[in-house]
Amino acid sequence: MQKRIASLGLGALVATVSLAASAQTQPDPGMPKVNPYSASGVFGGHGQLAIMGEGGVVFSHTSIKGTSGSSTTVVFQPAIDYFVIDHLSLGVFSGIQYERSTPRSTTVYRIGPRIGYDIPFSDRFSIWPKAGVSFNNTTVKVDGLNGGPDFSDSNGALAINLYAPIVFHSNHYFLGLGPSLDTDVTGDAKNTTVAVRLVIGGWLF
Repeated sequence: MQKRIASLGLGALVATVSLAASAQTQPDPGMPKVNPYSASGVFGGHGQLAIMGEGGVVFSHTSIKGTSGSSTTVVFQPAIDYFVIDHLSLGVFSGIQYERSTPRSTTVYRIGPRIGYDIPFSDRFSIWPKAGVSFNNTTVKVDGLNGGPDFSDSNGALAINLYAPIVFHSNHYFLGLGPSLDTDVTGDAKNTTVAVRLVIGGWLF
């Protein structure tokens, strides 16, 4: 399953790079026609710098025949993306993900580069898929049971990171929501997270 997810992630990354190469010779290939002076039409121009924070909180509760369990996952990921040509962005991101499911907690720190392509489809909205590769450090802690000692273990891994938010634009600010996938492709204890994340940010120049 991990190999299959990793293959899909790598395929998406290759497809995005191919799209970027095509965009350099064919500006705006197949782009929907929107007002170039609208909020979404202006966004993504050559030389713009977008600064943002991505994150989300997921609560879950499961009950099975009289037993129950709950978990909380918190993600925060600041990022900077620069548009090297119209619509094509290159960026860097870092972040932290914390998941608590008693008696176990998992903390993931990540940093890496990414590539994206913004596609406006109305005067206020665009979709901005991004694909990246990150170095992750994962720490797992398990509380001691029945007075036993606590357990902790850490490992590093390379991961594929995919995110495709639909973004609402207002002047120099934007707000978006979309699915994300973060999956380790190396390391001893591979971790995969599928979620919906919020992004809030603005752009300069």
